[in-house]
Amino acid sequence: MDGDGRDDVITGHYWPGDVFLFRGLAAGGFGAMENLKDESGRNLNAGEPWESEKEPRMESLAAAPYAADFDGDGDFDVLIGNIRGQVVLLTNVGGKQKPLFSTKRVTLQAAGKELVVPGGDSGPVLADWDRDGKRDLLVGSGDGSVWLYRNESEDAAPRFAKGSALVRPSALGHKEYPNGKQPPGPGTRAKVCVADYDGDGWVDLLLGDYISEAGPKLYLHADQMKRRDELRVEREALYEEYGKHAEGEVPEELAERLGRNQQELYPLEEHDIPHGFVWLFRRVPPAPATPEAEDSTGAQGSRD
Repeated sequence: MDGDGRDDVITGHYWPGDVFLFRGLAAGGFGAMENLKDESGRNLNAGEPWESEKEPRMESLAAAPYAADFDGDGDFDVLIGNIRGQVVLLTNVGGKQKPLFSTKRVTLQAAGKELVVPGGDSGPVLADWDRDGKRDLLVGSGDGSVWLYRNESEDAAPRFAKGSALVRPSALGHKEYPNGKQPPGPGTRAKVCVADYDGDGWVDLLLGDYISEAGPKLYLHADQMKRRDELRVEREALYEEYGKHAEGEVPEELAERLGRNQQELYPLEEHDIPHGFVWLFRRVPPAPATPEAEDSTGAQGSRD
């Protein structure tokens, strides 16, 4: 990201959706977390400034950044997926060694319309999927599907076609799979990486997900069930009181009471077990062309 020849890491977070840089160090490992900035000095964020902490800009939330030289000028720009399912471009105006980003936020389009993936929670990457020498846009989505937007223009001035689904939505959705079993397929919140995983010359797709396994069945005796029900009533009252306070202004005593309640209640309730798996989708190269695969114009009809 900073042009020193060492790989760095960028990452986003859910709230308020800023983007962070961890610089690669000469001795190995990474430096302390830094906020990337726009040219106004504001933390890099896909949304405009918020009216207040209680009025977030939805374009900001669930930031999933991807660094790439989008405009072909030799430095890294940043694409950011967000909770709405959009992909927002922030162009690097600071240069290769000192990245600084434009205050102008450009929401990418596909086929002339704003690009929004189903289920929101987008995660973009750029890769030459169709092997035409130009990077295409692939986006993971909140429902678990993965979308391909082919670049119909130049590599340094992309214009994306209407999306097509490379991976269907999660069959499981937000339901949990049985305890102790294997999941039937990918879950939701798809985040993707494109790489030639098996070295056959064709890029493959790696998909990270969020999915839940049903927790083990609890068997409580009568005293435990009675205590569980008492703690649940107490929890609701504490939540109600908690909600009366602004973020950062919750009394310490109230926070401590809620913490004690949750600590005692947790082993008395059944809980799903969250997982994040990585799934591999191997690319299947097209079959060799045959005379039968040619149309009347002589164009080969095989497709990847």
